[in-house]
Amino acid sequence: MLSMYLFSAVVGGSLLVFSLSGHGDAHGHDFGGGHGGAGGHDADHDHNPFKFLSLRTLTYFLFVFGGVGSVLTWTWRGAAPLVLLLSVVAGMGVGLLASAAFQYLRKTDSGGRETEESFVGLTGRVTLPMSRDGLGKVLVQRGDRSFELLARPFDTATAPSTWKSVVIVEMNRGTAIVSPVDESTLQ
Repeated sequence: MLSMYLFSAVVGGSLLVFSLSGHGDAHGHDFGGGHGGAGGHDADHDHNPFKFLSLRTLTYFLFVFGGVGSVLTWTWRGAAPLVLLLSVVAGMGVGLLASAAFQYLRKTDSGGRETEESFVGLTGRVTLPMSRDGLGKVLVQRGDRSFELLARPFDTATAPSTWKSVVIVEMNRGTAIVSPVDESTLQ
């Protein structure tokens, strides 16, 4: 049993070091469904009970399972079934905790870098009307957060002061350059 624990710890630790060095996949490989795929389901709305299964979860499980199993085998002679049970429980607990933490970060965009380009293409509601050559404000939803941005009209073919909904076509030093959105296409 000790050789199985040591093997698991070495493989899990190697994968963990590899992922922390920046060479691993930042998003994990979901074996239980997830990011669109053939069914076209969003990972946040997919009710797949196996969503926690990923390469990242397996890595954490192997490392903790192997580490706990190795240490307990060396310290508790003759308690192999208890060592196996505690190793599995510890590995599953840490694996599930890591999976939940990374799902939360992915869902809330907490781990992503916020750049101006991430606003391009989002629609928003005008909160302070714009004049043809002046600034206004728009309220935009990105992830679980709302942002109120300074806005300037992209084109003035129609009167910007009458716009209710807009789409951000570009960002320029913190100011959203917007065009009107046809309300009938949003429904």
